[in-house]
Amino acid sequence: MSTTGESHALSPLVPRPPIISVPFDPRAVDARREDPAFDLKGYLNTLYDSRWLIGGITAFITLVAVLYALVAKPVFEANLMIHVEEESPNASKNILSEASSLFETKKAAIAEMELLRSRMVVSRAVDNLQLYIDVRPKYFPIAGFWFANQNGNALSMPGLFGYGGYVWGSERAEVSLFEVPAAWLGREFTLTALGQDRYRFSGGGQRIVFEGEVGLRYRVPTPEGLIELKVDRLSANPGGRFRLRRMSRFAMIEAIQNALVITEQGKQSGIIEVKLQGENARRTYAVLSEIGREYMRQNLARKTEEAEKSLAFLNQQLPILKRQLEQAEDRYNQFRNAHNTVDLQEEARMSLAQAAAARGRRMDLIQKKTELMARFTEDHPIVAAINRQLREVDTEIDQVNARIKDLPVLEQDETRLTRDIKVNTDLYTALSNTAQQLRLISVGRVSNVRMVDAPIAPEKPIKPNRPLIVALAVVTGLFLGTLIAFTRKAMVGGIDDPQAIERLLRARVVYATIPHSNNQDKLMRKARSDGGVLPLLAQIIPEDAAIESLRSFRAALQFSMPHFRSNIVMFAGPTRGLGKSFVSANFAAVMAASGKRVLLLDCDLRNGQLHRYFGMSRDRGLSRAILGQSSIDEVIHHDVVENLDFIPTGELPPNRSEFLLHLNFGGLLQQVAAHYDLVLLDPPPLLDVADALIIGAHAGAVFIVARSGRTNESEINESIKRLNHAGISPQGVLFNDMAPRLGAYGAYAKFTATGQIGFAAG
Repeated sequence: MSTTGESHALSPLVPRPPIISVPFDPRAVDARREDPAFDLKGYLNTLYDSRWLIGGITAFITLVAVLYALVAKPVFEANLMIHVEEESPNASKNILSEASSLFETKKAAIAEMELLRSRMVVSRAVDNLQLYIDVRPKYFPIAGFWFANQNGNALSMPGLFGYGGYVWGSERAEVSLFEVPAAWLGREFTLTALGQDRYRFSGGGQRIVFEGEVGLRYRVPTPEGLIELKVDRLSANPGGRFRLRRMSRFAMIEAIQNALVITEQGKQSGIIEVKLQGENARRTYAVLSEIGREYMRQNLARKTEEAEKSLAFLNQQLPILKRQLEQAEDRYNQFRNAHNTVDLQEEARMSLAQAAAARGRRMDLIQKKTELMARFTEDHPIVAAINRQLREVDTEIDQVNARIKDLPVLEQDETRLTRDIKVNTDLYTALSNTAQQLRLISVGRVSNVRMVDAPIAPEKPIKPNRPLIVALAVVTGLFLGTLIAFTRKAMVGGIDDPQAIERLLRARVVYATIPHSNNQDKLMRKARSDGGVLPLLAQIIPEDAAIESLRSFRAALQFSMPHFRSNIVMFAGPTRGLGKSFVSANFAAVMAASGKRVLLLDCDLRNGQLHRYFGMSRDRGLSRAILGQSSIDEVIHHDVVENLDFIPTGELPPNRSEFLLHLNFGGLLQQVAAHYDLVLLDPPPLLDVADALIIGAHAGAVFIVARSGRTNESEINESIKRLNHAGISPQGVLFNDMAPRLGAYGAYAKFTATGQIGFAAG
């Protein structure tokens, strides 16, 4: 008979010596792929088996999300919209300009967006609203703000059980002045209401404590500088506390700059939207409104700045020119009255006309120079050219004056006085007209930027969106739970379907599938709480589905036992925690209930616990019989259940494996086998210690106990390998603790007597 055959199906059971064979390699089954329908079923079963894990994770994440949604501070948003128009909207257009506009990038809106965020605009808003002074009620951590919102406009009784000064209502404080030394910026100080508009100032890590009155300004010297404080309003019951901080002005400006969200609506539309979010609706609205007003004011001021500078200069010059004109008129009137001057000679008139023309040109040049001096200096080329023209006009005037000197004295005086009046009158009139035009420009100048939508105080917060948070938490919980379930399944790799074992070993080796028993769970919880006897399910609830599956295995075993070399049966588990002791104790009771005489031996000299199922101690047991300290009859506990006798482990010896090699152990098994219909052995785990291999050599049949979701393919393979190396051929597999499966039938039993695991058919 070959021992290395390729087939590892169960071979016909005939008495024969053990044959060592190679365990089945699951990689040889690659050709037999599972169909997609089975894969989908496996995924669904994994989800079903992990339903409590997924549900627990989902419930936990949802609970955290609900708590966060309840205690999270609301976030309000205010916005404004600005339209940036083209500088020359009425400029003529032609086909070339329209075509070029397709490739032109409008930079005006981008520039205005940067100006909106500039310190020039934001700093004015910070200073006007004194945003660097942060005063707020002292709420209880995490949940205090939520309780305060629920109390409406009522003031609360401060403190938690009278301590801490926490407030729970609509307490408010307004501080218009708060200056501290630079080293104390950002430190938290405390304002404590004392009643009757009085307060106590303390905190900041300093020993400075003083009492003040609302509405008064205080200056308190300290070693590091001066503290200035003025509280304008304090609405709280005595004992209520407020947190007060003086923030850095520059840091606050930067914070607001970073908080501003400025975007252009559409592509090159020139419409700019500005958004600002904050925890306080009124404060957020006030900040954005102030930024909008300051931006519009500065934009308009920039447009009229040139006209205002020229107008300011002319307003200084007009009174001077007016006085000069009045003085010239007074001198001319005095001359006429004194000399009764009425008419001038033709030459005088011509000279006067020439002089007046020269003076007129000089006046025009002075006016031009006056306008240019508002923008340029004396060194500018245009101003220098006008100065040269003025010198030429002055030369011409000097020449005319020289001619006039030849006229009679009276005529000269009259000509000079008349000339002064005319020149001053023309100059004053021209400058007055220019000033009036500049005033019209200043008043009528329209900025190319207009505010389309002004900010509106937000009524409802945009965050947190409680329904969305809870919904996302549920989805996240389901996703994480599913991910953890499949990860656990992949890492543990436990077999959850008995058919997988048969596909692995390519044989019908699963004798029984024992379903999970909820009744056993309840009984075990009660036993742990009471600290008493372990429950024997076959005796307490004999109708349980797990017991029914053991009855099916009983029928299969009775059919197969005539083929075993002896009536000694061993249940071996690869590792601990597979329910092997549960199967052994309950199957022994089921077998005894059929009228068979059954002996159950607890061969786990490492940590046997079968004695707890029958409410006895382990002292008088197997170890004493092996050492010859007690006879077999003395260690057998008769009729622990009707027709069921039991031998516990006895005192646990120090050298367990060597202890089981004692000849008395084999003789004991042969002796008791002759007096019972079935001798059932419960050894230690196969893969942990070698005890099961020593015990299995005396057994007529060995069954491997596997647990659903716990035992994996490698453990089954290794167990068969070790048994084969020890000359033991396992008879089959008991699949324990199978969870309810989707689309699967209930407890069932599979058995066959066509072969043994690890032996070639022959």
